[in-house]
Amino acid sequence: MATGMGILKKFTVLAAFAALCSSQPVEQKPTLVEVPSTVLFTVSDPPQQFTLPCSTNARAQNVKFSWQKDGKPFEWNTSDIIKRDNEGTIVFLKPKDEDEGHYQCFAVSDSGVASTRIVNVKKTYLTAPKVSTKRHRPIEGQPFMLECPIPDSYPQPKIEWKLQLETDPSVLNDVGDGRITISPDGTLWFSNITNKDAHEDFKYVCLASSPATTKAVVLAEHYIEGLEPNKGKDYSEVVEQYASQNMTAKVGEVTMLYCIFGGSPLAHPDWFKDGQDVNNSPQDRVTRYNRSKGKRLLIRDTWLSDQGTYTCTVDNELGKPKQHSMYLTVVSSPAFDKKPPTQLMVNEGQAVTIPCSILGVPQPTVSWTYNAQPLSKRDGMTMNQSTEGNRTIADLHLSGAKKSDSGYYGCTGINDYGDIYAETLLHVA
Repeated sequence: MATGMGILKKFTVLAAFAALCSSQPVEQKPTLVEVPSTVLFTVSDPPQQFTLPCSTNARAQNVKFSWQKDGKPFEWNTSDIIKRDNEGTIVFLKPKDEDEGHYQCFAVSDSGVASTRIVNVKKTYLTAPKVSTKRHRPIEGQPFMLECPIPDSYPQPKIEWKLQLETDPSVLNDVGDGRITISPDGTLWFSNITNKDAHEDFKYVCLASSPATTKAVVLAEHYIEGLEPNKGKDYSEVVEQYASQNMTAKVGEVTMLYCIFGGSPLAHPDWFKDGQDVNNSPQDRVTRYNRSKGKRLLIRDTWLSDQGTYTCTVDNELGKPKQHSMYLTVVSSPAFDKKPPTQLMVNEGQAVTIPCSILGVPQPTVSWTYNAQPLSKRDGMTMNQSTEGNRTIADLHLSGAKKSDSGYYGCTGINDYGDIYAETLLHVA
């Protein structure tokens, strides 16, 4: 019995020792943190700095960072650019026009050469127009519009209309009425104009918001000073003001289809997709129920299945009914269906597969790199590509891994609407 207890104690000590050993930290191999595909900056006075991130997931030793811009070595050792300690992140203190470009960070270590995706660095700008105030006296009941030309800018600004108090410009009221709708080109459409649209102390202002500016920019100013009397003119006929044409939308984004018709009384458009009713309920992903009284069909989260022909029918029960059709094409930037793992550790001679399966419409082109260089096929390696629907499968296979196969393997997918990148550190022991 004593002997049995001794053996049990000895086994317990050995198990505890093994568990302690297995819990000891192993050497951390450097892998890079994912970076954004696009970074925006503004050239301004005073300057607004921007950052290009590049850092490892672990505190690895002896890592040397470098950058390329537009495929050529990029030196940051200037008074306007600084690098953060112990990482490759660089900060542009005084951005300039020439800082635009395609940047990529590299981290060289004993494990090989790690690389980030290519980062598109773009300057934001908005060319503010010279604004001249316009005054109007429309005929009561007529369909009407106020123009707002969208300026040269990047990215496209967000447009909104407000009623601004003449004596105190800080007072801005919403333009809220089911008869009034803003179209994507910035125009403010009145399905029919009424006395409550005329204001003595307020003007209609069109405002643009953009990352390029710290405050909204005035693009247009209009006064509706009063209305001319309607001398028996009939505005009951439904007339097209703005309707979406064939267009393209991206998966995951908000999509708006427009069907703005004028006339009195106001008509509430009905919407159909490929002949099926899609008016739906206010809480649905696809619905006409929003502040536009049905003049916009809202798709809150666009899916590939939303592609098709959309028709709006407009009937105010006095004029002749009208309809308009448009075709919505849905595309998607590349997205991982099976993403390569950050690290793989295998024994020499072991078969290994690095998965890379990418979805996209149109079909993405997939390519591999090894230590930041285009991957050259070698003995025991296969990287055949195949397609299944919108999926491109480009798994990388090694039939018997060798120590010389250790390094960083990067998988890139690209189509006309974007790109995606992931990198695997393969360690062969």
